[in-house]
Amino acid sequence: MPRPIPDRSPTGGLTAALHSPARLSTGDTMPSTHRSFMPRHAARLLAAFLLPIAAFAQDSYPAKPVQIIVSWAAGGSIDTMARGFARAMSQELGQPVVVENRDGASGMRGTAATVSAPPDGYVLNFGPITPITNALHLMSKPAYGVDSLEYVCQVFENRFAIAVPQNSPYKTLQDLYAAIQASPGKLSYGHLGVGSITHLSLETAIQGRGFSVTGVPYRGETPMFLDLQTARLDFGVVTVGSTLATSRPVRMLAIISDRRHPEIPDVPTLKELGLPSLQPALVGLMAPRATPAPVLAKLERACKNAVKTDVMQAAVKMLRDEIVYKDRKAFTASVMRDYEEKGALVKRLAIPAQN
Repeated sequence: MPRPIPDRSPTGGLTAALHSPARLSTGDTMPSTHRSFMPRHAARLLAAFLLPIAAFAQDSYPAKPVQIIVSWAAGGSIDTMARGFARAMSQELGQPVVVENRDGASGMRGTAATVSAPPDGYVLNFGPITPITNALHLMSKPAYGVDSLEYVCQVFENRFAIAVPQNSPYKTLQDLYAAIQASPGKLSYGHLGVGSITHLSLETAIQGRGFSVTGVPYRGETPMFLDLQTARLDFGVVTVGSTLATSRPVRMLAIISDRRHPEIPDVPTLKELGLPSLQPALVGLMAPRATPAPVLAKLERACKNAVKTDVMQAAVKMLRDEIVYKDRKAFTASVMRDYEEKGALVKRLAIPAQN
């Protein structure tokens, strides 16, 4: 019988070794445990080769500029804070940190872009968590979930207040509540849309009291302030920082938070008044899910240092606000709590989901 021609192709010898039973010198077939040695050995060699490369990539992070997506329009308070944060983070990381605005769909457009980015730490998101904890409960088919992101650190809280026109007869929240009770359905208030944090915050503050008020949705605070100034609205839920920064002629009756605002220390919180209160809009840094732990740790350390810099202090002073830092563990816990609270509230109010 002619001898078989050996396989001289580049992969033929390896293919034969991987797929044909090896023979002992006696002609017996090698036991199965030895047959699988080659592929296992090759896999171990490959893993041993790749592991140092992955570890080096994480240890050398960042090796190129980092992009921060801001899901809100340029020029607003979130954008202003994000740009100060980006400058501070650039100092800490030793690489340029660039802000890109991708506003639209109440912050969901930019959030979706972050979720779909490679989880390598080079595309991040800075902003409030409302596109996650609010919007997900209002959409029938959201493009992401609460677990689609890593919550690296909280930087500050966008706090809200119940406010009336400067010349309003209501001097305290108790005065306003008494008027609502005395005139069911006659008083109107402004908010930033059904299901928004301003709408849900007011509904929480009056829950269980049987109050009837007329909510008026606005696309932005500017037109709401105009209607408050002209007494077309009886009261509204406004952002504390921007109200102070723009010197709006309104009187804030209560802060929707468990902490007083340092710029208006005489205004009580809902908690102090014995009323239920949602968390403020928590604002921080987020990364795509599955971002490597060493990268997240480096970002968290940089964030902790960044909020202490003069750059960040100047940004927060411009907005008449303050830094409220939380590390990754505390920020994640706050996000999950907010997500559960908002979900229960949307369900109680029977707000229909959008397509």
